[in-house]
Amino acid sequence: MGTEGLLSPWVLCLLLWVQPCRGAAEVRLANGGRRCAGRVEVKLQDQWGTVCGANWDMSDAAVVCRQLGCGVALGAPQYGHFGPGSGPIWMVYVSCSGTESALSDCSHAGRGESYYCSHNLDAGVTCSGFVRLVGGDSPCSGSVELYDRDQWKSGTALSVHGAAHLGERSGAAWDRELQCVGNESSILFCPTGAARDETCTHGNGTHVTCTQYTGFRLANGSTACEGRVEVEVLGTWGTLCASRWDLSDAHVLCGHLGCGFAESIPGGGHFGRGTGPIWRDSFHCDGTEAHLGQCPVTALGASPCPPENAAAVICSGLSPGPLSLRLVGGESRCDGRVEVFQHGMWGRVLDEQWDMQEASVVCRQLQCGEAEAAYTPVKAERGLGPVGLRGVWCAGHEANLSLCNTSLPESKPAAGIMEDVGAVCQGSRRVRLADGAGRCAGRVEIYYQGCWGTVCDDAWDLADAAVVCRQLGCGGALEAAGSARFGEGSGQIWLDGVNCSGAEAALWDCPAEAWGQHDCGHKEDVGVVCSEFMALRLENSDGCSGRLQVFYNGTWGSVCSNSMTTETVSLVCKELGCGNEGNQETTSIYAKLSGTAWLDHVECGKHNSSFWQCPSSPWHPQSCDDLREETHITCTGNSEPSRHQVLFPTGYGEMQRRNPEGL
Repeated sequence: MGTEGLLSPWVLCLLLWVQPCRGAAEVRLANGGRRCAGRVEVKLQDQWGTVCGANWDMSDAAVVCRQLGCGVALGAPQYGHFGPGSGPIWMVYVSCSGTESALSDCSHAGRGESYYCSHNLDAGVTCSGFVRLVGGDSPCSGSVELYDRDQWKSGTALSVHGAAHLGERSGAAWDRELQCVGNESSILFCPTGAARDETCTHGNGTHVTCTQYTGFRLANGSTACEGRVEVEVLGTWGTLCASRWDLSDAHVLCGHLGCGFAESIPGGGHFGRGTGPIWRDSFHCDGTEAHLGQCPVTALGASPCPPENAAAVICSGLSPGPLSLRLVGGESRCDGRVEVFQHGMWGRVLDEQWDMQEASVVCRQLQCGEAEAAYTPVKAERGLGPVGLRGVWCAGHEANLSLCNTSLPESKPAAGIMEDVGAVCQGSRRVRLADGAGRCAGRVEIYYQGCWGTVCDDAWDLADAAVVCRQLGCGGALEAAGSARFGEGSGQIWLDGVNCSGAEAALWDCPAEAWGQHDCGHKEDVGVVCSEFMALRLENSDGCSGRLQVFYNGTWGSVCSNSMTTETVSLVCKELGCGNEGNQETTSIYAKLSGTAWLDHVECGKHNSSFWQCPSSPWHPQSCDDLREETHITCTGNSEPSRHQVLFPTGYGEMQRRNPEGL
């Protein structure tokens, strides 16, 4: 039923003089999927009922959110947005100023049934929640802020690893201590300590990264540091598919398990078949992450995985010798400041005559290839922990650092100035794509000798681009872009005159001018677009409604509506910067599809933080049979999508991609 039977605003003005109920009535939110969103329900006379959505607005929603300790109001949906409730309609024509402490303190006109209101008009709210993450690179990471006394305040860390990871923030700091046990269903249920004596600053702000991956282990190996890769997803253990598993991913897992680095990733069911589900999630680690849960992940469009195709790794393990070592603070495990492990802790290495001979031994011990540079870190990059060695003298041919002449920290210092030391090994070389709004498109950048730099477009072609795409696990090359198509880079121009055959394993294996030799400027920086580059859009002029389409393998294609969930619709709207909610629509016009239909059975759940992480049927250009199966979505949040221009391959035109997820 509509609102035509409700009283006019002129009559409403008289009725709102009704005295509000005394004493705060209980309020709860139902059918919203979380505690701080849903249909508004009020308990009066020991019975739960609803609130009529007529004239319901953000001021009313603000009171509900405050009463529930759910932060600020983000939305005040009307007319049964969260489904019809049951029982009495306790309140109609609610009129809050927004400052009340409880909904029952607001003026209203009494029972809704008296004014022809039905449960189809039940009011709802969407609140921010008591806690939020801000400034991160995904909805599930960032600095912790808590809502307290009508303002957001930064949470502070006592001993949290990675504090102030996102830098200094402005605003108030929360001055109390949360004393959670860990089994609470909400942070609201954690005991809170008294205000702390010491001053809270943003410098020790708490940073959190949430993940659905609750455990990682190696199974069926002869040691604890080798085996089949098994992942626990929300409490269920399963085997990880090896289709996209690479050494960078394996390095992260070995480091997380305290097993050194990855020596190899054997295939072909080397450690046998596992039990339970086979996870088809693809991790895209660069090798610097602390655990796999921090790596970008895609699952969308993955093909079925046979049980024998299980990911595996053989890690180096921590050497039993007295001088296990690592490189820290660089862009990979093969460059950075040198630290040694002894007496149960990691310690700095100080030296006054550190050179390529010592760096060569470090690189050899870490199986990182030849040494490219030996250096002393600048003051800002020096270590602050205990000293493990004070003085190292190597001939350069030793297999590991323990065979060199070394001095323990209590030894008498030499006459020179002892400083932290670092090494850059050949294995630190990396390639990435920048400013392309995705993992598989953008400006080509190379990490060499500890610095990121670009590539000049002289002779740049599809064979060169193919090497980059394959190196990144991004499929084939769709375009080899020149003339700073993805913007001008900065710093060094590392390569010029690249002339790959297309079969090389890495870009630096291709013939080219010597490192750093060029006659170019950054206006000639190259880029690539690979076949695995993905984008999302709602095909309409406003960008926040229309046919749902995915860009894949150089073509826009439809997404079929089979198995479509409300979580999928919400994630689409979030990805596009169009609010947090939306409605799925169906078309009654029957017609055969004239274009590509890439995906079917996209099934996002509450644990997915990105559309690209949702499982689906494999990529297939004929997924839908007719137009009735296409997905049409209208987002109900912000109608001004954030816009990010993406330059698509020549021949496909230049199209808009809106606020994509960086993968």
